[in-house]
Amino acid sequence: MPITFTDGIRPEFSPDSFNSQKEHVKKIYALLNNETVFENKLETLLNTLVARIDVLTTELETDYNIAESDKSTLEGLAVLPEGWAAAGFVESDINIIVSAINDYQTENQLITTNLAILKTFITTADDTFKLHNDLLSGVREDPPQANVKPTLRGLMSTVGALNTLENKFGIPFVNYLEKVFGTLFTGDITISNAQTFLDTNPIPVTYASLNVVTEVNEDPLIETPTTILAGINGLLSGSTYSATILTHRDNLQTHITNDTNEYNIVLDKLDRIIQSFGISGHIGDDYYKFMYTNVFGSSGLNQIINDKDSGVIE
Repeated sequence: MPITFTDGIRPEFSPDSFNSQKEHVKKIYALLNNETVFENKLETLLNTLVARIDVLTTELETDYNIAESDKSTLEGLAVLPEGWAAAGFVESDINIIVSAINDYQTENQLITTNLAILKTFITTADDTFKLHNDLLSGVREDPPQANVKPTLRGLMSTVGALNTLENKFGIPFVNYLEKVFGTLFTGDITISNAQTFLDTNPIPVTYASLNVVTEVNEDPLIETPTTILAGINGLLSGSTYSATILTHRDNLQTHITNDTNEYNIVLDKLDRIIQSFGISGHIGDDYYKFMYTNVFGSSGLNQIINDKDSGVIE
């Protein structure tokens, strides 16, 4: 048989208590209800960075495909172009150019791959920099299950508790908020540095602009194999661009690492202060104090207890 509440029964409240809520609290509640109380200050910068990654990726992929088409054309030549043959060049000269195109494509793909790694790192909702940044800024309340990470609410409460307890202990004030929310304070510089780098082009000119097949087929010969090779090899040869992309990814990872380390430091301090209060409460009662003086207290703790009992310290 179901249980029903007695009609009219309710808790005892003062008159009009349900209408006495502060206006600013009502407005905050409305923002929370609409999920508009928090804002990710780094989002615009990150979106601009991702847009640049997409532009570069498209350019590189287009160039790669043109190089692939040129390579197929050169590999499919049944006879040497008349201009080349007349100048005394041979099939091996074509093969060297094909090999150079292969080398270009390899480096092109490495840059494309690393751009994708960077993009994934800053756009994946349930992991890496995006998750960390969204949780710190409050636009996401909780991490995915089994992924234990600090959130805005947890950090604000933890820092508030630590500051309050350290004040009671007479410990000099430390701005822990700036430490545990470090990404939100300095992440814009890291993102801007990555943007500045990616705004430079990974290749001085496009592969397409070299017109490799056209130059090979010119009759009479205009560009020698050596000149064509120099153009292809000059695109990416010796480039550090691909490695630097991952350096900027690592710089963003450093923010996560630093914030997490600061969070763990705050948690450890809070835990030790709470334990200190607990021990302080125990040693004021002989029944509990006995355990510290005779069972498991260190010599250092016993000295503190003796000094407290004798009035040397408070």
